[in-house]
Amino acid sequence: MTDLLAAGVSRSLLDSGFAEVTLPSEGGTLLQEAITRSRAFFGLDAQVKKRHTSSDLNFGYRPMGVEYSISPDRPDLNECFTLWADRLDLIPAAEELAPLTDALLGWRGFLVPFVGDIVRHVADAFGDVTPPDFAKASYLQVNFYPQASSGGRDLLQDRHEDGHLLTVIHATDPGLEIWDGLDGARAVSTGAEQVLVMPGSVLTALTGGKVAPLYHQVRNHDLAGRISIMYFVNPELTEPLHPWNGDRKVDLRDQVRNKPSMFGLPDVPVL
Repeated sequence: MTDLLAAGVSRSLLDSGFAEVTLPSEGGTLLQEAITRSRAFFGLDAQVKKRHTSSDLNFGYRPMGVEYSISPDRPDLNECFTLWADRLDLIPAAEELAPLTDALLGWRGFLVPFVGDIVRHVADAFGDVTPPDFAKASYLQVNFYPQASSGGRDLLQDRHEDGHLLTVIHATDPGLEIWDGLDGARAVSTGAEQVLVMPGSVLTALTGGKVAPLYHQVRNHDLAGRISIMYFVNPELTEPLHPWNGDRKVDLRDQVRNKPSMFGLPDVPVL
């Protein structure tokens, strides 16, 4: 069933530039458990959350003010928690967070094969190419928007593309807007068992421009407690990464590795 669903997602990515997906019941259950546990974590005291911040900010908790979409002068107005691959050992004091990390790993367990099928189907459209491995270089990120008022800013995140191969995103409340045509941004929402699959500029490079990155932003609707959960899909960087369409001698790994710098974050690690 998930392979059939993944085939439809790949067609939507190639034809429309994104895909709106209703999950099978198993996926929806795992997603909602991850959201419930994430909400409990972000409700903890700030000093407790900071115990789970890594020195390079890639792993675990990240307070508001670090990451930005366009300029460090306009940081994203959310806190974060990240889990790279299944590497709990990279999150400080992860043993204290078992309810959260168990739920995130459960959601990841559904996503990895599902995304693998999507990437395989997209690659099939370009002939004799090998889709890259991604599980060790991809990560879950949960964003929490704590404030109902955000200093008068109309956007909680400015217009950007994520700089990955794919992003699988679910948001609990309104705010997400995408550019999917010539008429500017339009609002999109995800139901309890729905996600949006968005291509990033790494997929654009792989497909020789066939699939454009999906630009998006988050509108401020004065809602406290909004949560979004993303699976950011990166190709693993241990082997050369060549375009599927175009000059297949080019190695895209440095481009992938350095993408997070445009958001004020460290390079994609090799785990």
